[in-house]
Amino acid sequence: MALENGRETCNCVKIHCERHGKCAECMAHHEKHRRYPPYCKRKSRVKQKKALPAVSGGQTEKDPAWK
Repeated sequence: MALENGRETCNCVKIHCERHGKCAECMAHHEKHRRYPPYCKRKSRVKQKKALPAVSGGQTEKDPAWK
């Protein structure tokens, strides 16, 4: 049986959570407490970090116009 994340196992880092591996309970909890999305629904932080130089106009420390 595949979970909500499309895998056979839960990929949440909070392995001691009472809802770990119980997608329906986890989704209901996060729907009620909307502060954070479930771990399996969050955007990757690696992709966000790669987008940062583009936000600054594409300039980096190696660019002479940066200073």
